[in-house]
Amino acid sequence: MRDQRAFVLFTLVVGYSGFYLCRANVDSSFPLLATHFGFTKTQLGTLSTIPIAVYATGKLVMGALGDVIGGKRLIVLAVAGSVLATFAFGASGTLLAFAVFASVNRFFQAGGWVGSIAVIARWFEPKRHGIVMGIMSVSYELGNVLAILLCSAIAHVLPGWRALFVVPPIIFASLGIFVAFALRSEPPVPLSAAAPSHDEQRPADDEPLRRIVAALAKQPAFWVTVGLSVLITFLRVGFLTWTPTYLYEMSKASGHAAISGSIAKSAIFPSAGVVAALSIGAITDRFGRGRRAPVMAASLAVVVGLIAVLAHGPVRSPLVSALLIGGVGLFLLGPYSLLAGTLALDASRERGAATAAGIIDGAGYFGASSAGVVLGGLAERCGWSAAFDFMAGAALLATLVTAAWAVAVLRRRG
Repeated sequence: MRDQRAFVLFTLVVGYSGFYLCRANVDSSFPLLATHFGFTKTQLGTLSTIPIAVYATGKLVMGALGDVIGGKRLIVLAVAGSVLATFAFGASGTLLAFAVFASVNRFFQAGGWVGSIAVIARWFEPKRHGIVMGIMSVSYELGNVLAILLCSAIAHVLPGWRALFVVPPIIFASLGIFVAFALRSEPPVPLSAAAPSHDEQRPADDEPLRRIVAALAKQPAFWVTVGLSVLITFLRVGFLTWTPTYLYEMSKASGHAAISGSIAKSAIFPSAGVVAALSIGAITDRFGRGRRAPVMAASLAVVVGLIAVLAHGPVRSPLVSALLIGGVGLFLLGPYSLLAGTLALDASRERGAATAAGIIDGAGYFGASSAGVVLGGLAERCGWSAAFDFMAGAALLATLVTAAWAVAVLRRRG
């Protein structure tokens, strides 16, 4: 049984990593699209904002669907829809068409994570959720890194921007076939879920969707998690969306402009997230459910300082900027990895895991959908310092909310 669980987790990590092949290519293409079509940062921000808003809606829809049709079926559906939409994006040539096909792509992509959560809830016991989700969270950071580096190599070797929307979906389709044949969505013997404590109102496995949502809504910690998801996902999406463009402009200012090199340097942000996701899952498991907030608050406080240095420090080198952004990734992406993973599992049981993850992640991406337009507009009108100031404010608010939550938790359980 242990070997079967290990293989299920391996399959999910490999499968979800592949989703970034048809996601990171969009952000990586921004400098190329700006050069080829003359798009402004505001236009590129729109190309980010609309699909992310659709993605947020997809999280809610796909989360509920995952608890109905099962995680494996949802993952396979998500892969197929994403691949087809990506090919269509590459065959297009107008901003409107790009926005439409990127939105269709992100709607299907929304099923990847919540489908994975639904499978994990069936296979792994609650006391292991922290470390399991830490490993699972490596999938989107590692997948992001590899996808960005692949895009950098494609941009270096092949001319134009369209190749970014041909090679990655072919590889993603192959990974989808692997998942379809390799993944078992149900364990041979169902988990015997631990009984909830008297202060936890968690849904039973056979309850209908409306009762699952009602049970989640009665938990204050669930709503704090939703609010933090809005703030932290905004920051993550902001850095993922604009780091390639920011580093490219820094390179031009220093006289060493290279789009492929700037794309490659932007991989440092999700690379740091690999270390963060693995570390924070194991650390917070030692504290136990309900005591993850203090670790998150300390980590987010560091993020505020690093973004402030990016905004107002004497940073002129693209390499130094990339290292600072890597530091942000190290301390931001650990807390992020807990939101729609470990904390969603903390708030639910097997039957409601995908729904909880969908609500938390969906709310986060609704908030993050403004990152493209808001940060792009600020950078265009007032410079990058203004954009970083806005992100520092969001990080400070997330730190204060998490610190207040940590104090409340420690007082209640201490």
